[in-house]
Amino acid sequence: MDLPQNLADSRLAALNDWEVGVFLFRSIRRRLGSLFAGAMLLIMAMAGIGAVGLMWHQEAVDDLDFLLHLSPDRDQLSRSISKISESLFSSLDLRQLAAVQQQRMTYLGHVEDARVSLREFRRRVETLPAPPELNRQQRYQVLPRIDMIYGELDYLASLAEGLQPLSTAEEKVRQFELRFEASRAVTRIQRSLDNLPAYYMTSDWGELSLQKQHRRSELFLSCLLYGTGTVMAFSGVMLICGLRWISVPLCSIAKGCTRIANGDTRFRLTLASRWEDEFADLVSGVNCMADRFLQAEEELQYKVRERSEQLIRSQKLASVGFLAAGVAHEINNPLSAITVAAESLEMRLDGLDGMKSDDAREAMERIAMIRRESRRCGDITRRLLNFSHGDKAGHIPTDIAELIHEVLVMVQHLGRYADRTVTFECDRSIVAEVNAAQLKQVILNLIANGLQATTAGGRVIVRLQELVDSIVVAIEDDGCGMDEDTLHHIFDPFFTTKEAGQGTGLGLSITHRIIENHAGTITPISNGLGCGSTFQIRLPKRQPQANAA
Repeated sequence: MDLPQNLADSRLAALNDWEVGVFLFRSIRRRLGSLFAGAMLLIMAMAGIGAVGLMWHQEAVDDLDFLLHLSPDRDQLSRSISKISESLFSSLDLRQLAAVQQQRMTYLGHVEDARVSLREFRRRVETLPAPPELNRQQRYQVLPRIDMIYGELDYLASLAEGLQPLSTAEEKVRQFELRFEASRAVTRIQRSLDNLPAYYMTSDWGELSLQKQHRRSELFLSCLLYGTGTVMAFSGVMLICGLRWISVPLCSIAKGCTRIANGDTRFRLTLASRWEDEFADLVSGVNCMADRFLQAEEELQYKVRERSEQLIRSQKLASVGFLAAGVAHEINNPLSAITVAAESLEMRLDGLDGMKSDDAREAMERIAMIRRESRRCGDITRRLLNFSHGDKAGHIPTDIAELIHEVLVMVQHLGRYADRTVTFECDRSIVAEVNAAQLKQVILNLIANGLQATTAGGRVIVRLQELVDSIVVAIEDDGCGMDEDTLHHIFDPFFTTKEAGQGTGLGLSITHRIIENHAGTITPISNGLGCGSTFQIRLPKRQPQANAA
């Protein structure tokens, strides 16, 4: 029953570890901060080891100072007490009073020195720190033992009264007994000192201090070795992490940027790290820049193709215009003669008798057809002349919205398109420098083409938009649409998709010529057959100086 709970706890712990890892290593700053924090911890640890070593060194110095100046010196006290008995075995002639007095003074001096040494020994014992193995009761047992030595010293001092000149054998025996008693007293004192706990012995203090310093030295060296190894390992980890986190991604990004800079704008950088860090942002920025380069390159190529097509179209239009002017001049006079002759013949035949027969009526119809078609040919030649020469009228500030409204009023009178809807989306005045007559012709031609492309119930929408330095007129219909070939040749002279006899193919060519004369552009847009069409006209608000003139 506890297995699912343990599994859930392990998963929660793993999730927490993963979240901590993500928090610490998601960005380069956090990773470097984590490494810096680890380095600081190691520095603090090494500094702590050094501080502990310094403290232990200072403690060793204090122990040495204690051993030399503060610890109870039993050996020095023992030597002072031993001198008491040694002073009784001098080489002086004790038969003389002066020698005996000198021996007595020396003896008492050694006793006093021993008493001073004992007082210093007792003071140092009282100031000793009590170790764990020696409790307060043991200390109270040591001090009375030391105090008992004072009594022995007093007893030794009292023996000085027995020092007399050796004039008789009895006095020599007393001298021998005095020496014996003094030796016994010194022996008792030495035995008392030997029975003191080891803690109060200078040699034992030195041994304990030496053992402690040996242990600490071994521990310090171990910590120092482990710390040095850890620092070296962490330095290696920092070097590897620096290479993986910084050097390798930078080299990869630099190579990719060089490749893109050399012209391979379709190349894209890949993420050099599995973390969403600053390098990921840099890679994303470089790829975005490469996308912009590729887009700019494609737009430039498109503009080059468009300009090339416009240049070819302009050359073609110029050639057609030159040819049309010559042809129009050559055939205009014969057409005028044919038209006048047809009208004159029609008038004469209409006044003759006997023109009621079927043959006469057929002749009159043929003559009327000749007159009508000759006039139509005259209109075509006139349009060709206008196309070749262009309208020389100037460009003046014109309300484009009002101009389009006037064209729409004209379109309303086209009865055969009464079942179509034409809407205009603009509710304010927009002024631009244009040739009003030519622009009316363009708008009317495009609206008429849109109406012709739609069926009953179709819709044509005219939109007018004002930009900073230009205006945009868009004429959209939901008619038959255009394919790629039609879009490519739509402005070529004499190109038409209408049935034979319903168009000359010059309308859009003339429209394109007029828009170019206005320093503008006209762009046909269609998603294919049956998807409708849009003609977008862009004109500058102010004409360049050459066009304005």
